[in-house]
Amino acid sequence: MKPASNMNVSAVILAAGFSSRMKKFKPLLSFGGKTMVEKAIELFKENRIPDIVVVTGHNSELLEPVVEKTGAIPVFNPDFKSGMLSSIQKGIKNIGSENHGFFLLPVDIPAIRPSTINLMIRQFQKTRDHVIIPYFDDKPGHPPLIPFGLKTDILDLKNDSTLRDVLWSRDNRITPLKVHDRGILMDADDEKGYEQVCQKILSLHIPDKKECFSIINEALPDKDGIRAHLTDVSFVALKIVTALSCELNADLVLAGALLHDILRTEPNHAQAGANLLLHLGFSEVSKIVAQHMDITLDLTSPVREKELVYFADKICSEQGIDLDYHKRFKDHLTKSPWAGINISRRYEHTKLIQARIEAAAGKSIKEILSG
Repeated sequence: MKPASNMNVSAVILAAGFSSRMKKFKPLLSFGGKTMVEKAIELFKENRIPDIVVVTGHNSELLEPVVEKTGAIPVFNPDFKSGMLSSIQKGIKNIGSENHGFFLLPVDIPAIRPSTINLMIRQFQKTRDHVIIPYFDDKPGHPPLIPFGLKTDILDLKNDSTLRDVLWSRDNRITPLKVHDRGILMDADDEKGYEQVCQKILSLHIPDKKECFSIINEALPDKDGIRAHLTDVSFVALKIVTALSCELNADLVLAGALLHDILRTEPNHAQAGANLLLHLGFSEVSKIVAQHMDITLDLTSPVREKELVYFADKICSEQGIDLDYHKRFKDHLTKSPWAGINISRRYEHTKLIQARIEAAAGKSIKEILSG
């Protein structure tokens, strides 16, 4: 997804705390090949947000040089021991007054997709006096995108208040934005949480199973037949992944299988579905979905993820898994002779992929699926 235009927002990253539950200094923990604070900064820089403030406190002498190297602005909060509100207030005092809004992100919630930030900005551009709150699975998450007009209200809060006292007092000015990104709910508050966000960052470009079903529930809420087909295709594809010894990304296969027919009811549904997933930030899955009807085979390499999804789709009919796809292709040729070239090409590709799978696995598709 291209960054939204008119990037007139700032970002405040809160990194002043003691990391007491983690017992290690969270902002400088390794995270996806960089430190956690660098990943949080990168999230906004990828969306071309130049005005990024990082509020420091505990271990500021260690953190600030790292922040400065990224081009973000470190701001020390001398009252950091009093709690997060003082850090929020310190941060927003130092953002550019020319901007229309600002993100607030705790540093220990870094496994968010850049495309999620992009979607929030696009929504904010439509309703600039509203607080934008991202939601996943009906749960609010981070970071909120707050209109600059609330800056004074937040600065006026007393120590016994919280940010919610401002944000949620404006219920009619809050816009919940549904996103397919579990990262908005995942924090590295303790050792277990840290392990989970580290795992998440490794496959940030691929929606996990819960995220796939979030997309399915939104796009196909009442299409039981299509949803059953997606489940069948994912079952077949993962069975084949397990049977093959070559390196395959099982997460990518699962996402491609679950989402290949995500816009099945639309014309040219393969490309329409691919465009949707590209818009959501899932470029690799988008490529698989784009080719699940007509595929370009690479016979010089082992069977790849796109071929597994293509083949699994072809042996799953509306009635379920059906290994006699030969009869179905012949029936299609009889019913639609005008599309004979395309149907014949798909049939030949299906047979060829099956032969390659069986050769690599050393067993038949029937044996693979019954194993």
